Amino acid sequence: MGKINILGVKLDNLKKAEARRTVENYLSAAGQHQVVTPNAEIILAAGRDQEFLNILNQADLAVADGVALKIAGWLKGRNIKRIAGADLLKEILELAQSQGRRVAVFNWQGGLSSAEDIRRALAGKYPNLRALAVDIDRQVISEDKLNQAKEFKPEIIFLTLGAPWQEKFIFHNLSNLPSVKIGLGVGGAFDFLTGKIKRAPKILRTVGLEWLWRLIKQPRRWKRIYNAVMVFPVKFLVYYFKNIIRNNEL
Repeated sequence: MGKINILGVKLDNLKKAEARRTVENYLSAAGQHQVVTPNAEIILAAGRDQEFLNILNQADLAVADGVALKIAGWLKGRNIKRIAGADLLKEILELAQSQGRRVAVFNWQGGLSSAEDIRRALAGKYPNLRALAVDIDRQVISEDKLNQAKEFKPEIIFLTLGAPWQEKFIFHNLSNLPSVKIGLGVGGAFDFLTGKIKRAPKILRTVGLEWLWRLIKQPRRWKRIYNAVMVFPVKFLVYYFKNIIRNNEL
């Protein structure tokens, strides 16, 4: 049915199984592909950063992450399928293990999980997965870390730098990693895998209250949660009603 535009960011409306098949097709075909998982906070950030907006809209696959986007879709008369970044990460890891694909993780050295934490978690949960994890800085990516990844020859790379750093890294560096077929920024999704953060119970995720769980578990995230829960809905409603008024005037 085509992409859905939410405040300038174009989203693919796919179910989880469809997104997995799309990723599988990317792995079996030639070329390099960037996958993004915009949420309310990311869309707000893209509104202030033209380069980031362009990168999101040039991505090969953009799936909606967050109940706020689902509500925005309803107002536009579209039922947006929500795919959490953590769920997509799990799908791709399972796919990579089953197909014998090599995976590299460029991990933010200032995050909750270290590269060693990620290596141990992957070895425990995906024992047959061939994986590399390295800690990097958000601002300056050392040449030796890139060379280390080149020598490993991954077909999939994950970035845990957070937005917009991870999306910009993939956009600007994918061509320097010729073995890579898929690049995906996953933010703190690996923290669930390593056990640094416990994910919200399924019932809270289903009804769209995962943000409340994260706020309780990580109060320091209050500003990010405020942007997603309060600022984004207000901004979208203003945009929505302005369009209604404009269309009625035509």
